[in-house]
Amino acid sequence: PQINFITNNVFLSGLGETELGTAGITGVFYLVFALVGNGLNSGLQGLIARRAGENRPGEIGKLFGQSVWIALFFAAAGILVLYLLAPVILTAVLQSETVQTEAIGFLKIRAWGLPFLYLFQMSNAFLVGSNNSRYMKYAFFIEAVINIFLDYALIYGHWGLPRLGFNGAAVASVIAEITAVLVVLAILLYKKFNLRFNLFD
Repeated sequence: PQINFITNNVFLSGLGETELGTAGITGVFYLVFALVGNGLNSGLQGLIARRAGENRPGEIGKLFGQSVWIALFFAAAGILVLYLLAPVILTAVLQSETVQTEAIGFLKIRAWGLPFLYLFQMSNAFLVGSNNSRYMKYAFFIEAVINIFLDYALIYGHWGLPRLGFNGAAVASVIAEITAVLVVLAILLYKKFNLRFNLFD
């Protein structure tokens, strides 16, 4: 999320100072929710590393499965909070109606990236905890490239894609997060980690 945040700000700066300021507000707001995933990630890494040290690969799959359900629960809660409370909070603290509208609209789109962000972080925890972190570089790289490409295309309306302006950054980030999860899933299946660790049983 930090890379997406920086990339969004770079491209949104071309729209004007108001959009850049709004991007800073929404980015920090969203990063608060991203930290929930970081907490789950850290906890799962420790548990998986312990099971790996005990040579109990079957237990790693169970931990991963449970963490996925927990992550999805927190993601659903985060979406509800962003939809219900974010408008209330932002309306109370922001003076400009234009900034309020842009920020709320952005977060309502960006909220749908939470399930994929958390799933990506759980997959990261699995790969790090099982000593296979080298595979994460592919997902990170592809996510960053797609986010940069779609930021440019969707914010400014290039290459036949619609010009979405400020919300283009939110759409680009969500698509990039979805893609990252699909890449990690492909790695898990291709390297047969699902069989070695009973990930999807």
